[in-house]
Amino acid sequence: MLPNLQPPWDDFNARAGREGWAAVCDPSLSFDSPQLAELLGIWRGVKCERLLPARADFTARTLKRHLKDIALIERLHEAGKPRRYRFRMIGRGQVRGEGGDATGKYLDEIIAPRFIASWYAAYDMALDAAVPLRFVSQFYSLGLDYMIAESLVAPLADAAGAPWGLLTSTVYVPRVG
Repeated sequence: MLPNLQPPWDDFNARAGREGWAAVCDPSLSFDSPQLAELLGIWRGVKCERLLPARADFTARTLKRHLKDIALIERLHEAGKPRRYRFRMIGRGQVRGEGGDATGKYLDEIIAPRFIASWYAAYDMALDAAVPLRFVSQFYSLGLDYMIAESLVAPLADAAGAPWGLLTSTVYVPRVG
């Protein structure tokens, strides 16, 4: 059997259409937000020639202009249990809607069950493909149903270079119409 030669974002977008997800993955990384474009530049600069930059490479000094606007999210694999995502740090600017501060919480504790599959698919795709991705979403949860979100989801490695988690940032703009 031939391997799937289709990029994972094509599969994600097809699944999003089938399952009614409100998110689209745009691998072009053509951000409307200058803030997200700048953060992607920092990620690329820290990465250098490695496959993935390490979480430890992102110091407060490196991220100083973006600290309030980012989240660091760890992917956890416990023996015999499905993987989960835990918010290790979330900036004040990313705390939106009814959820409040998510630091230390798991993704599945914050996001409504009917939306969780799309979040897991997006996070898994960025880590498994080892590439940063751009997502555009219409929010229907967390009390943000009037917003459009543009997000950067960028994978990070642990000290040994293995996929660890994600650096994310989202910019919200009011939905028109």
